[in-house]
Amino acid sequence: MRSRLLCALPLIVGAVTAWSTPPVSPDEAARCAKIQQGMNKLLSLVGKWNAAVDFHNQDGTIHKEVGTWIVTSILDDTYLEFQAERHLENNLRRHRLVWFFVTFNPKSNKYDITFLYNWSALRVTLAGDFDDSTQELKTRGYIPDEDGVNDETVAETLNLKDHKRIVYKHYSMRSPQETAQRLDVEMILTPAK
Repeated sequence: MRSRLLCALPLIVGAVTAWSTPPVSPDEAARCAKIQQGMNKLLSLVGKWNAAVDFHNQDGTIHKEVGTWIVTSILDDTYLEFQAERHLENNLRRHRLVWFFVTFNPKSNKYDITFLYNWSALRVTLAGDFDDSTQELKTRGYIPDEDGVNDETVAETLNLKDHKRIVYKHYSMRSPQETAQRLDVEMILTPAK
């Protein structure tokens, strides 16, 4: 057993060294620089945010919740990790959690976002662009059988123009039930104190 462990030790050290070593080749360094350039546009999101959430129901009513976003830069600034929690103002026990990860993909020149949800095996992936003129991250995606019956097409905007008031909007169309996208969720994010 001890000899097997001693034989495996160089492999473990080699793997850790490979993972922690900065890019070596010029191509790898260029890809890394392109990722960093894309991610720098989103670094103002890092921190803790209070979220005021409005759900726009199909009947025109609005359902309100509150929550927090905790945003950290991970993996040498290659990704932003978002831990988003929301609940009714007067009921902390009934809460929803979403973790999502954002990176800039140098091959597609787009931002890739992957969402994971509590109480669900659903994983959603979106792709989008950052509009420098409006300071908005705009993404789109398609979710087959989102609710077990309907396919969903989504679009999101994350407006970073005012770093003390971030506006997130989520648009949705569930087909064949709906024929046009509609504003589904709007969140106003303000720095937590």
